[in-house]
Amino acid sequence: MKNYLTSLLLLISFSIHAQITQPAQPSSGPGGSDYTHGGVTIYDYATNGNGEDFWLYEPNNPVPDSANVIVFCHGLGMTNPKAYGAFIKHLVRKGNIVIYPRYQRTLNLGTGIAEYNDSCAKGIKKALDTIQQPGHVKGRVYNYFILGHSVGGVLTANMTMLYQQYGLPKPLTAFSMQPGASTYLMNDYSPFPADVKFLIAVGDNDAIVGTAPGTTIYNQTVAVPTSHKNLIHHYADNHGSPAIQASHNEPCGFDNQFDNGETNLFIPFVTGTVDAMDYFCYWKLQDALMDCALNNQNCEYAFGDTPEQHGMGNWSDGTPVRILEVTPGATTLANNLENDLDISIYPNPNSAGRWQLLVGSKIAGNEFILFDVNGGIIVQSPILHQESQIETGETAKGVYFYQIKNSSNEILKSGKLAIN
Repeated sequence: MKNYLTSLLLLISFSIHAQITQPAQPSSGPGGSDYTHGGVTIYDYATNGNGEDFWLYEPNNPVPDSANVIVFCHGLGMTNPKAYGAFIKHLVRKGNIVIYPRYQRTLNLGTGIAEYNDSCAKGIKKALDTIQQPGHVKGRVYNYFILGHSVGGVLTANMTMLYQQYGLPKPLTAFSMQPGASTYLMNDYSPFPADVKFLIAVGDNDAIVGTAPGTTIYNQTVAVPTSHKNLIHHYADNHGSPAIQASHNEPCGFDNQFDNGETNLFIPFVTGTVDAMDYFCYWKLQDALMDCALNNQNCEYAFGDTPEQHGMGNWSDGTPVRILEVTPGATTLANNLENDLDISIYPNPNSAGRWQLLVGSKIAGNEFILFDVNGGIIVQSPILHQESQIETGETAKGVYFYQIKNSSNEILKSGKLAIN
């Protein structure tokens, strides 16, 4: 009788547990399903290739005249894009062109990160040329973003840091997802550009590369202030069913529309289920990064250890999913910002051509330059104090661009301002 009651209680407990489900994809906002395009046009320039090639994905239904450009760097051996198909489709249906560079040969995994860097850069450049040709959605290369997983997460950091060496656009944002392994890291990431908005995500149960490579990249990108650089640590949660995992393969989400027939090495067994980790971590963070860089909107979803950033939604019984751990945390962020390159310019937009600047200590003492859309200089003024005022005088309504440069003419910060 005792064994029967025990079994019955276990069965009831399992039944209740199984009825608790993961949060669904939000209907709008970062990570949400508010898509502007119905489908994806696929161009295959890389299957069974020798590296230095690419796959290309453009939005359709409707087909836009032009679109922003995202580079998605695959993990080691992941030369069948179906492994990331759901993520790619999400980005394309949001209205972006996605370039998936092939940095590996079919049967040769390469000799190291230097070869991968060269091959990846060449594939990206070929793709950038292609999307300027007739018959393609024209790429807005001035709105250029990059993300990648595993070794692709390392390449994301490398392509950003080495963009000038390879003749690539400087990304507005970079997102290194579970980067590694350590043997593929470069020796020094201190030259990583200060004005690129940067996120690194690591999984608590990542048995493939662990969390150390991501932490190393975070610690070495010393030029990037914590106002727009965070290390994200995500965790498993088995409160409901199916459980939320924190393995190395969480950015994967299979979609057979992207299947090219090749066998992905190392993790061909991954089912790539799309779940809350996609919606509330990887997809959300990438969407928010881009929106923050382009429109200064949804930045609270990308940085600052805010509820919007670290929140993972709720299980169906109302229990919050275990939240993302953000470094620096909210308790230390204010102190870190005091000495970094943070800047606040307000009101934006405004009607008077007059802005108030609140800047970090490393910004004060440098030069503020305001340009019109044709590159003409409207204002060029030193930033004398951490609280400064910039006035344009009589200036036409429209969008303007600012840069803050140091004495070596290096750009520390840039962005857009508007007069309405």
